[in-house]
Amino acid sequence: MRSRCLLFALCMLLIFAGCKKESNTPPPITPPPLNITGTLSIANVLQSNMVVQRDKPFQVWGKAPATAKITVTVSWNSSDFTAVTDGTGKWSVTIPASGANGDPQTITAKGENTNSIKLENILIGDVWVCSGQSNMVYQVDTIPPFGGVTNYPAEIAAANFPMIRALTIQTDLESNPVDSLIFPAAWTVCSPQTVGKMSAVAYYFARKLYTSVNVPIGIIVSAVNGTSCEAWINTAGFQANPYLSKYSGINNATMYYNGMINPLINLPIKGFTWYQGENNKNNNPVSDYTRLNSAVIVAWRQAFNLGSLPFYFVQMTPFDQYYYRTNPVGGYPTSDDYAKFREAQANVLAVPNTGMVVTMDVGEPANQHPHNKKPVGERLALLALNKDYNQSAQCYGPQYASYTTSGNTVTISFKQGTAQGLNTINNLPLKQCFFVAGTDHNFMQANAVISGDQITLTAPANIPLPVQAVRYAFTVDPVTNLQNSAALPMEPFRTDNWSN
Repeated sequence: MRSRCLLFALCMLLIFAGCKKESNTPPPITPPPLNITGTLSIANVLQSNMVVQRDKPFQVWGKAPATAKITVTVSWNSSDFTAVTDGTGKWSVTIPASGANGDPQTITAKGENTNSIKLENILIGDVWVCSGQSNMVYQVDTIPPFGGVTNYPAEIAAANFPMIRALTIQTDLESNPVDSLIFPAAWTVCSPQTVGKMSAVAYYFARKLYTSVNVPIGIIVSAVNGTSCEAWINTAGFQANPYLSKYSGINNATMYYNGMINPLINLPIKGFTWYQGENNKNNNPVSDYTRLNSAVIVAWRQAFNLGSLPFYFVQMTPFDQYYYRTNPVGGYPTSDDYAKFREAQANVLAVPNTGMVVTMDVGEPANQHPHNKKPVGERLALLALNKDYNQSAQCYGPQYASYTTSGNTVTISFKQGTAQGLNTINNLPLKQCFFVAGTDHNFMQANAVISGDQITLTAPANIPLPVQAVRYAFTVDPVTNLQNSAALPMEPFRTDNWSN
C-alpha cells in the first residue's frame, strides 16, 4: 500500500511538470523600499517669502548625504541646476542673474534618495542688510523697552506693502563664525499685522525705496541693543588693523559678526545701512571709532565679496547722558564730547562709497532712542536713491564749505548744491547754535541770520578779534532747525582742531 502511494505522487509530479509553460523571461523583481540615507536641507536664510537680489548671480546652498546629486529649479529660469555634495554633505548651485520681478516665484531642490524642498512666494528685487544697535532695533510698535515711533497707530495701519519683506536675525553671540543661523528666523511679508515688530528705521528705508523705484525690497535686520562696534568686526578685520588689537578681546569682539553676519555672506545683496555708536561714544581717543567703523565696512565688503557695496550710516542724534543727573535737570549742554564723537563718525566718510545721515533736528536731549524714526530711514533711502538708483534725489543738507570775516561779521558759505533755499522748520526763529572764538580761543555764541543761501554771524562785542574759528551745533545735545529746501538738516561742523 505504501509503495502505491509513492508511485501515485511521482506520477502527479510528472503530469504537473509536463503542463507547465516554458519561459526565458525572469520573474519580475520588486524594488526595495526607498532608502533615504540622509536629509536634504537648504540654508536657513533662504526661505519662502524672501527677496532674491536682482541683477546678481544667486547662490542656493545647503546640505545632503555625501556624494548625492542635487537638482535645483527656479520658476524664473527654465534650466536645471545640479550639484554633487562633497564629502561633508555640502552643496551649492548658482542661478544666473535676473531682473526685478514682483510676481511670486518658487525655488525647488530635489536630491537622490532624499526629501525635496519647495520655497514659495519669492520676489526678485533689492536686498539690504540693516545693522547696528538699539536705534536700529527700535521697532515700529510700542514694544518694551521702546515706546513706538511717532504716530505709530496710523503708521501701522498704513503698512500694507506686500512687496517689502523682512528677516529679523535673532541675537546670537558665537566664538567662531557659523555658516547658518543658530536661532532660525522667518522672512515676513510687510503688513499691518507684521510691521509692528520690524525695525522702524529699516522699514521706513525700505518703504521709501519701494515707493520711489517700484521694485521689491528685502531688509535683513541684524542688530542688537547695547552692542559695540568691535562686536561686528570679524577676525580678519582685526588682523588687518593691528592698531585695533586692544579692542579685539573686549565687548564681545567678533561675536555678533560670527553669529549674525557670517551666515549671510553667501547672499547677494544691494548694500548696508548702519545705525550704531552709542556704546562707543566714550572711546579714548574718540578717533578710534573712525578706525573701528571703517574696519567694519572693509571687513564686510571682503566677506560678501561683491565689491565696494554701499554703506550708509546714521550720525548720532543730540543726547546728554547726564540730562537727569544734574540739579536742575538739563545735563551739560555746552559740553562737546558727543559732538567730537559725531565728528569721528563723519570722518568715516573717507571710506569710498559711504554716506552719512544727519539727525540733529530729530533728537531728544533726554532720550537716547528718539521716537521720530521716519526721517532717519527716509534719509538713508535718499542716499541710496541718489547714489545707487540714478535718481536726482537731494540727499544732503547744508554742508559747510568756508567762512570769511569782516570785523565782527562772519559769512558762512556751503558746498555747492547743499544749501539751496535755506530755511527753518515751520519757519520758526533760527535756533542759535553758532559759536565763534577770537584770539583767546574762548567760544562764545554768535547771532546768526539766514542771508539767501549763506549764514551771517555777528560776533559778540567782547570777543577779541579777529575771529579764529567757527562751530555749528558742536555741543552735546543741540536740537537744530536749520535746513535746506529739501527739509534736510545742516551738518554740524567746526573749523578748528583745538582740544577745548
